[in-house]
Amino acid sequence: MSNLSNINGFLVNKNLNLWDFSRELLALKKIERKGKSMSEEEKEKRLSRRERFVKYRQKRLRKAIEAIGLCENMANKNSYEYTDEEAKVIIKNLQDALSNLRHAFTKVEKGKNYF
Repeated sequence: MSNLSNINGFLVNKNLNLWDFSRELLALKKIERKGKSMSEEEKEKRLSRRERFVKYRQKRLRKAIEAIGLCENMANKNSYEYTDEEAKVIIKNLQDALSNLRHAFTKVEKGKNYF
């Protein structure tokens, strides 16, 4: 193995065995990832409140609809066994969550009128 290597822009002048070399390579990759995540955080801070809303709206809405669809699949009596009481609990929890969501958005709208 060569004493001089160029790894991800880092110049390494060491006499390392294979184990030490692989550990150092992992450490350099970890540092590189950390730097990228910090820049992503900085980019996130630069987004306006409107841009953040638009960015997350589609992704979160899609995930919520998919999750509800998965709950809907549980209604298939050929695949699942459940009581009417268990079904009512699922429906009530989803209705409560939707009610909380509706309240959160109407609360925000009312709050705007005061400022």
